[in-house]
Amino acid sequence: MRKKAYTILKDKEIIEDVIQEAFIRLIPKTSLLRSLNGCKVTSYVVNTIKHYCYDHIRRRIRRSRKVYIGLNNDVAEQIPDLTAATEENYIQAEAVGALTEALLQLSERDRNLLYFKYKLELGDQQIGELLNIPAQHVRQYISRARGRVLRTLSEAGMDYQIR
Repeated sequence: MRKKAYTILKDKEIIEDVIQEAFIRLIPKTSLLRSLNGCKVTSYVVNTIKHYCYDHIRRRIRRSRKVYIGLNNDVAEQIPDLTAATEENYIQAEAVGALTEALLQLSERDRNLLYFKYKLELGDQQIGELLNIPAQHVRQYISRARGRVLRTLSEAGMDYQIR
């Protein structure tokens, strides 16, 4: 068992622990092992240790992906400041609310123009067909709708630029 474990793991310090854990797994299978003849028992035990070594390697790889080991870098410096994120989220939510209010004050055609252009990302030709507007005028209508939204936001005391 040691020989097979060493050929797989190549680390003498770990081999004893792996063999011990393999025996712990073999204890419930004692009745099965007694029913087998000598060569089959040897084969079963060797295959058990082989598979347990592979399991140990897989666990070590998974653990190394999750654990950060660094000598010079402090992990605490990489944790984001959640209070700043909370403030930014609050500001963004306030901006979205103001933008929603401004959009609700527009006409249905202007809302549809902006929705089709920025939410659905349709082209001018497609928007023109949907709203029965000549395709060459769609950009001008969208520009005017954006201007109305900006005007409404500036009247409410918000300074935003819509791109």
